[in-house]
Amino acid sequence: MERGTININKNFELEYRYYDRDKSFKYFNRKFEIYLVEKKSLKKNYVLHMDNCDLSEGKWSPHIHKLPNVNKKYYFAVSTLNWNDVKNNLADCIIDEIGDKNQINVKKAIGKLSSPKL
Repeated sequence: MERGTININKNFELEYRYYDRDKSFKYFNRKFEIYLVEKKSLKKNYVLHMDNCDLSEGKWSPHIHKLPNVNKKYYFAVSTLNWNDVKNNLADCIIDEIGDKNQINVKKAIGKLSSPKL
């Protein structure tokens, strides 16, 4: 498994997990998870994440999940399997969540993510 963190700014970071190759994941060839985490002084708070956990026929594209007890609710499939488009959709959701003033930092952090297919 490949895992790591990428700082967005002093308050937020991305955590990613790319699991070992698995033939049941049709397009990306392995399961992956990318978390947006808010850094607090004593702990980290989960904000949202994207993964490709749905193995149902025809639902191979990644989904963005958000906690159900907050105002903004996301649970939608990214409508493409192109990795650059997937990253752009994730960036848009993160920018919606943490604010436009962090747009450049979010784009830089997401640009550092490698494709799960590699």
